[in-house]
Amino acid sequence: MRQLFIALVMCLTLPSLSAAADERILEGTAVLGSDDRVVIDFPVGELVVEGVSGDRFQIEVEVRCKGDRDRCRERLDDVEIDISERRGTFYIEIAPHSKWRSWNSVEVEALVRHPARNPLEIDMGVGEVEIEDVAADLEVDLGVGEVSANLPLEAIRSVYLDAGIGETELLAPDGWIQGDRSFLIGSESHWSDGRSR
Repeated sequence: MRQLFIALVMCLTLPSLSAAADERILEGTAVLGSDDRVVIDFPVGELVVEGVSGDRFQIEVEVRCKGDRDRCRERLDDVEIDISERRGTFYIEIAPHSKWRSWNSVEVEALVRHPARNPLEIDMGVGEVEIEDVAADLEVDLGVGEVSANLPLEAIRSVYLDAGIGETELLAPDGWIQGDRSFLIGSESHWSDGRSR
């Protein structure tokens, strides 16, 4: 199977993950219809998405304390997965219950198994996103960080990458496409109908 590899890199250094005595694993599932869309709101962390066969969406989130351990359990217990459905769109939100809490006190990693033929949208503030084998409409909005996607070529009609800060590059069947610089700090890459532009 031929693949199209997408990379969006946006100057970010994440803190290294350290082994924590306390951690919490959260899980969520949903059964999708053939036309259902998934929107993931994931503020900060590392997110891996694997396209899978079938109709079952699964997410596993690992939350660990960092820094001060005095109120670790309280911080871990505050983070939840919220899954809701409205008009054929499943909204997945990973967030603390207490809106005043800072994401600086926890490290978050998530693994998503997403039905490959269902459209997917990811909205993320800061972090790293890795996507494999999603074969439907895909939209990733990342404030600061890095996105890489390895997608089946036959599922792709067009690709548009836009980095407000950082650079974009795209590995298409005919080679790497380096992004056009915009305003010295941003970059754009385009690929459509088998051609770069």
